[in-house]
Amino acid sequence: MIRKTMIRSIATSILCIFLIIPVAGDTTVRPTVQVTCQSDPLSLFPEDNGTVTVSLKNMATGDVYVQEDSKTFDMNAYIVSASLIGTNDIEVMDKGYSNIGLIGPGDTLNLTFNIKVKKEASSGTHFLNFELIGGSDMYDLNYKIPIKIDDRNAQLVFSNLPSSMINEISTVTVDVINPRSSDIKDVILSPSCEDVLIYPSNIFVGTIPAGNNSTVEFTVNTVKSSPGNKKIKCLISYFNGDNHHTSETTSTNLDVISKPTLTLTNIEVNNLGSKYTVSGEINNIGLTDMKNVMVSLIDSKGINSTKPYPSYFIGSLEKDDFSSFELSAFVSPGTPEIPLLIEFRGTDNAYTSITKSVYLDSKESSFQTDKKASSPLLIAIIIIMCIAVFGIIGYSWKKQKKMNKGEGES
Repeated sequence: MIRKTMIRSIATSILCIFLIIPVAGDTTVRPTVQVTCQSDPLSLFPEDNGTVTVSLKNMATGDVYVQEDSKTFDMNAYIVSASLIGTNDIEVMDKGYSNIGLIGPGDTLNLTFNIKVKKEASSGTHFLNFELIGGSDMYDLNYKIPIKIDDRNAQLVFSNLPSSMINEISTVTVDVINPRSSDIKDVILSPSCEDVLIYPSNIFVGTIPAGNNSTVEFTVNTVKSSPGNKKIKCLISYFNGDNHHTSETTSTNLDVISKPTLTLTNIEVNNLGSKYTVSGEINNIGLTDMKNVMVSLIDSKGINSTKPYPSYFIGSLEKDDFSSFELSAFVSPGTPEIPLLIEFRGTDNAYTSITKSVYLDSKESSFQTDKKASSPLLIAIIIIMCIAVFGIIGYSWKKQKKMNKGEGES
């Protein structure tokens, strides 16, 4: 009885084996794998670090096992290993992937490799070899991955900087250019110049797309600058991927001329006893408009400003424009000059002030003095008055002479 039972069990086991083996033998792997790749950044400098991401997508859709004509097809993609091979110019920092496993229908597997471009690498397109070893009935795969090396740096062009400036405030426009084949990000422009105030000193530009430029403005203030040649320098810093870069310094010359942007003309000084009135015109001969312009008397020894005009608010003064003003003060005898304070704000909204003086003896002013404009009408009147006085004196002398002569004859 026991023997019959053992024989029946062995026979059943053999039957199961024969039922399973043909099924396994008829199961065929039929996946299609699509390979795409991307480097970050899209182009690299020599000595840059970057990444290469290889995406493997199983293009099969639907069920994992597909039945066709009594055959079962396994739609999983079996991956044993994957590796990226470097070149003489590009080093692959990773050893590769092993025992990856399978990719189901419609699924994607991303493999990332770290790379470094060598210092002596030449510009152009280089190819890395991607090797994939498939499992089961999958074929192995070799794929060429292009890597772009571009050694071109960011550039800068001065758009509207004049070759010379007086003591003024001006807005300068520059173009930051990205000639590369990929974007640069976190771009910062840093302008500077000795003995010249530049605002702001650091300007965040952001991202500049490949083959594009970004226009940037900054303020150049030469109000307090000494005369002579100055050198404005600009430095560009940015990131290419995770790699920090700086451009070569771009510089240009600027000649500063000692002449204030706000000048005084047609100055008139009148007094009634010790009370003086100073009037005239203030002119904006600079390149930009001025705001919050105000002219005031500076109280000092022998000078005390008084009503009605201890100071005179003008407001906005456009370029190539002028405005009149009037000031009042008590001036002690023997005081040689009246100091004036001119306050204003330029395009950068920064407060600026300059001083000028009106000389009571010569009636002139400049940086500390601008010459008073002579009035041709006043000169003509003085000449006519002198001629009239001399005429009256001559006429009186002749009349007196005739009268004396008549009395003698009598």
